[in-house]
Amino acid sequence: MISWSGRWPFRYLVATIAVALPIAVLEKLRPDLSQTSIALILVLPVILVAVTQGRDAALYASILVGLSFNFFFIGPYYSFLITRPEDVVAFVVFVTTAVLVGQLSSRLEKRVLLTEKQSQELVHVRGKFERAAAQAAEADALRKSEQLKTALLDAVTHDLRTPLTSIKAAISTIRAGSVTPEVQRELFEVIEEESDRLNHFIQGMMDLAKLQAGEVTLASRNVAPEEMVEDALLRAGPLLDGHPVEVAISSSLPPPRVDPRLISQVIFTLLENAAKYSGPSAKITVSVRQKENNICFAVDDEGPGIPTELRGKVFEKFFRAGFQPGLGMGLAIARGIVQAHGGKIWIEDGPERKGTSVQFMIPLHGALPGQSSDNHTPENAVSARDVLQSDDVATSPDSSSIATRGEHS
Repeated sequence: MISWSGRWPFRYLVATIAVALPIAVLEKLRPDLSQTSIALILVLPVILVAVTQGRDAALYASILVGLSFNFFFIGPYYSFLITRPEDVVAFVVFVTTAVLVGQLSSRLEKRVLLTEKQSQELVHVRGKFERAAAQAAEADALRKSEQLKTALLDAVTHDLRTPLTSIKAAISTIRAGSVTPEVQRELFEVIEEESDRLNHFIQGMMDLAKLQAGEVTLASRNVAPEEMVEDALLRAGPLLDGHPVEVAISSSLPPPRVDPRLISQVIFTLLENAAKYSGPSAKITVSVRQKENNICFAVDDEGPGIPTELRGKVFEKFFRAGFQPGLGMGLAIARGIVQAHGGKIWIEDGPERKGTSVQFMIPLHGALPGQSSDNHTPENAVSARDVLQSDDVATSPDSSSIATRGEHS
């Protein structure tokens, strides 16, 4: 795009040549062309000069064209004298038209140049903004990474050092040889329990990594919901000791196509959380029902409940708002399992707005991973589109698959 940055003699020279060339040609063709045709043709060099050389050169070209039109194409020829009134009108109209067209063309071109300059500035500003946004996102990612490292370091320090310290102390006591057989058996039990605890911790970290990487393979088949609930209750039996448990399963539920071991583990996690946080002798309720094209599971307790602002955060890995022991990954793993089945998991108030109700739904059929046919899930529902984050983990000693021991917070 020409920016009219040349010196004025050059621009006026270009205007003179642009006018002289068509006049020389038209003067030869004058007998074969009407005065109107000549006038229209002579407007073109004015427009060309206005677009390429600017307003001043266009005004100069307009005057030059007007005088040339009078001199070469209005009788008497080769004279500036005008004898007929109609020729005076033609001359005035032509000159006025040439000047207006030149000025308008120049103004339009100037606006085009200004628009192009503004567009370039906008692109430059947008580039700066995108770079700033990228830097901000990188800084935020680094900040979150540091927070994650700190949380992981704190958790690893506690959950590795504590059992290792207990194991080392028990072994040192046994090696001293000054304990009774009864105490020795108790120390062996401590070693076994703390070894299981270490195994649970390491297995939980591996499970969470697999879920984050999407490497969990589902052994799916059609399973009755009551079978998975029964299996989870059986495994959680020692944890539920002293808690009255009520099971409410709707009749004639269609069997969802799921991996029964993994769904049972999700229910086990929710049961363990309920037992841990609802206090001794508090009732725990497990319910299953159908909602549209989904099977909905819920575990309700009579504990203190979870504040609304924390209900989304409890699914973040390493998030722990309470003082119960644990790494803080159970609900993260539970969420990953539900996501892998194309479901959602969320938290609501318990019955009569007391305690906590943790619920999740699994599509019966026709749902892709991360999708559910229910369009009315709560705000804190977590689906496969979310980033995997969250709560407290361990594996069942008698299971090699993902087994969880979670926390509300």
